[in-house]
Amino acid sequence: PEVKTMMSRSVIFAIDAGSSSIRCTGYECHGVQGHDSPADWEMDYSTQSSSSPSTPPRVTAMEGISHTIPMASVVPNTGHIRIHKVLSAIDECIDEALRLLRQKKEEEVKVGESSYQIVAIGFSTFVTNLVGVDVFGEPVGEAATLSYACNREDVVKECQSLRDKLGPEKLKALYQRTGAPLHAAYALPQLLAFYKNEKNQGIARQINKWQTISSICLNRWVGKPHLQMPISFSEASWTGMLNFRDCTWDDEAAQLFETCSGIVQYSHGEDDDDGIDLLPPMVDFDAALPFLENGIPPYNDDGSENSYWDRWPELQSHMVNLFLGIGDGVA
Repeated sequence: PEVKTMMSRSVIFAIDAGSSSIRCTGYECHGVQGHDSPADWEMDYSTQSSSSPSTPPRVTAMEGISHTIPMASVVPNTGHIRIHKVLSAIDECIDEALRLLRQKKEEEVKVGESSYQIVAIGFSTFVTNLVGVDVFGEPVGEAATLSYACNREDVVKECQSLRDKLGPEKLKALYQRTGAPLHAAYALPQLLAFYKNEKNQGIARQINKWQTISSICLNRWVGKPHLQMPISFSEASWTGMLNFRDCTWDDEAAQLFETCSGIVQYSHGEDDDDGIDLLPPMVDFDAALPFLENGIPPYNDDGSENSYWDRWPELQSHMVNLFLGIGDGVA
């Protein structure tokens, strides 16, 4: 009798961390058996983008492979992120999406249909989002979180103070370099207001780096708490501190941050650039980073067992590429 070879169909998990819900959805990548590097994904994307309207889509949503947790991710007015609840919800959505995928896989294998292989996980997140983390990459508390939803009085006053300090010409030049107006929704005035607030002294001392939601998740999953996980240029652009012309933290914005009295008082060292050291490195969201190209490892950097290894066996494969987050407007 003829032996039927079972093909493995490629699946992408897309995580949407929104301000009103967290969602994980499965998408099937048609005609793709796996990718060795983010460069392969870029080639596929370019091919799909240049295809004619009559060409079938390369990626389609999988029916029934989606899970949503409604929640208020940010606190109105303060803009603080309910970071621990958000991180838990992301993990739970992946749990449920994997359960649904396993169920679908079992049903289709019984009738001789294809199996499934997860080949990538990507993020879209609400922006701005920044979270202060300690030396272990863990959030230090909700008070050390920033988002687009901030409209606190102290941050509004900080915006006015910066306008007065910079003057019209420098303010205009900053806008032209960053593409962002000086507004309470962006990171610079929020960071300055945070570090100037004496009530934040204790929590500010614990901050080793400011990270994004997606980068915190990736740090946890790959078991590298001491790694300086980068954020994407997309996420960085929404801080209002990225010079988009050369893709670096803007010099003037960085200087304003570095010379903040709170930074000098609460920083871990005595270097003049302690402020900029608190900001994460930046790369393209699909940069070829070795620690994101091989799925989830069995052990953390310190030799302890990675709890996600047994929790998500489908992500153990070297074929699984993990991607940095992008702003929800881009997605």
